[in-house]
Formats: sequence, C-alpha cells, structure tokens
Amino acid sequence: MANVKVEQDVVIDRLMSVFQSVGYDGASLSELATATGLQKASLYHRFPGGKQAMANAVLDHVAGLIDNQLANVLQSSAPAPVRLSSALTIIRQIYDGGRLACVLRALSHGTATGLFREPIAGIFRTWVAAFDHLARDFGFDTRTAQRLAESTLIRVQGSLILAQTLQNPGIFDQVLLDIETDFRSQQ
Repeated sequence: MANVKVEQDVVIDRLMSVFQSVGYDGASLSELATATGLQKASLYHRFPGGKQAMANAVLDHVAGLIDNQLANVLQSSAPAPVRLSSALTIIRQIYDGGRLACVLRALSHGTATGLFREPIAGIFRTWVAAFDHLARDFGFDTRTAQRLAESTLIRVQGSLILAQTLQNPGIFDQVLLDIETDFRSQQ
C-alpha cells in the first residue's frame, strides 16, 4: 500500500466520526484505521497511546471548538442578542442540525466513563460558564443565569438523543428556538 499523507485535522475529524457512531468501546483499531485511511502502524505512530490517545485528541479538538468558537462568541463584546444568534448557529453547525450524535456522550459511558470524565466535565463547564455570562448580559440574576446556562446544555444534549432516536432533527431545531425564546424573555 502506498504511503498516504493525511492531515492531522482530517484524521481527528474521521476519528471523531467513528466515536460518534459506535462509542469508545465499539471502536476497533481496524475501524479507526479504515476511517482515517491510515494503516494501524501509522495510527500508532501518530497516537502512541493507542485508542485512548486518539479519543483524547478528539476531546482536545472538541474543547478547542467550544473554547475558540462558542465561548469566544458568547463572551465577546457584541450585543447579547447577536451573540445568542451566533452561538445557536455554531451549535447547529457542530451537530449538523441535530443529525450528528454528540461525541462527548459517546465517550462518557462504558469503559470510557473513568478515562474521559475530567476532560468532558471541563468542556461542559466551559459551555455552562459561557452561557451563564450571556444570560447575565441579558439581565438575568446570577442564580437564574446559572440555571438557564445549565438548562441550555441539558436541553441541547437531550434533544440530540431524542432527534437521533426518533430520526427527527426537527426536535433539535425546536429546542434551539425555545432556548432563544428563553434568553430573549428578559429583554
């Protein structure tokens, strides 16, 4: 087989796709190699820690998305309604309008539970803190802002599960509209 150069970000996206589809326990090294277009030896060269290192690289990528896209938008100096609309657009893009499962959920059960609890919790804390900041900028008091921020995460995650199970991404879209309504209710 000829040597194939595959960029690291492409490899990470393809690994993420496998983990989203079958979870950590369901992802075999063969399946990960096939998805990336790399031989197993090449995967181990890039990720000497094996499958766990691959999953950690995916989590680092997701943390970067949440930090660099979602949190930055939510904590910017733009008007709160503009930040909310931009954040919801980013969330729609990340989850392909509710058609993609959340890789954080896929990496948070089975044997993965203990392995990735802290990085996943960190990503969730960043999400909640960013939405809390936005809610306070909308004029919600501290306690209500925290609850609204947590509720936003819970509703997005729950709607993804329901949209996947019922094969109805409209559920996800409706939840995002409801979130927007809830934030704007303070105006």
